[in-house]
Amino acid sequence: MDRPVRTLRLPLGRPVEPVTPQWSARHRRSTLVEGIGDEGLARLQAARVLVVGAGGLGSPVLMYLAATGVGTIGISDADAVEETNLQRQIIHGEADVGVAKTESAARRLHALNSALEVRTHGWATGELLDAVADDYDLVLDCCDSFDAKYLLGDWCAARNMPLVWGSVVAMSWQVSVFWATPPDGGPGVRLRDLYPNQPAPGATPSSLQVGVLGPVVGQTASTMATEAVKLICGFGAPLFGRVEIADARVGRHDIVTFAPQAVTGSQASTS
Repeated sequence: MDRPVRTLRLPLGRPVEPVTPQWSARHRRSTLVEGIGDEGLARLQAARVLVVGAGGLGSPVLMYLAATGVGTIGISDADAVEETNLQRQIIHGEADVGVAKTESAARRLHALNSALEVRTHGWATGELLDAVADDYDLVLDCCDSFDAKYLLGDWCAARNMPLVWGSVVAMSWQVSVFWATPPDGGPGVRLRDLYPNQPAPGATPSSLQVGVLGPVVGQTASTMATEAVKLICGFGAPLFGRVEIADARVGRHDIVTFAPQAVTGSQASTS
């Protein structure tokens, strides 16, 4: 039997101030959504979100979070924009080739939302994450390597930092939400509860081998941004203890539940 889904709400690290009438008017289409309203908009404005990776997944995630009214966004990346990135990394343009992705992304976000506070960081090592741990309420994993994903997953579990996680290759993607000790008092879940062990090099196909389609990256990132908004505002049922698995080639989406321990074939159920 499937476990009941849970509504979770982030504790925010700074006061939630009422939004101005002008800001409310700008975001009216969002505030009309049941569960958001001006209170949710105010929470978005107070939220501090760290996005690790400013590439394929990070591009639309960053743009949607900025457009939705998140007040502070940190961008962690160490790469410069390359021409081959432009096929899917829509936050960057031709004029940005050779520019640091953090700089290019920050410029685009400020053009979209001048009220946004953008913080740029290098790559998310354990040392960097420790240094900024108190500056953020939520982390989004937009990394493109298993080393980075497991480092980030383990760090968030140890710090009890909620994590929105996504992965995409070719035309297939997955999204889930992890939180070691959630505020509702129920059991937590971690990345290693879903995938206990990091795959060995070459054990799974990479985008360098099988490619990745830009619009499919966008589907993944849009789902991740939606999960972040649900957590910040505290409505709906985030993909906590559940992973959405999609195959865009055939238009199939499955929700697989998993328990707070290593998943085996008998432990996962599809709904």
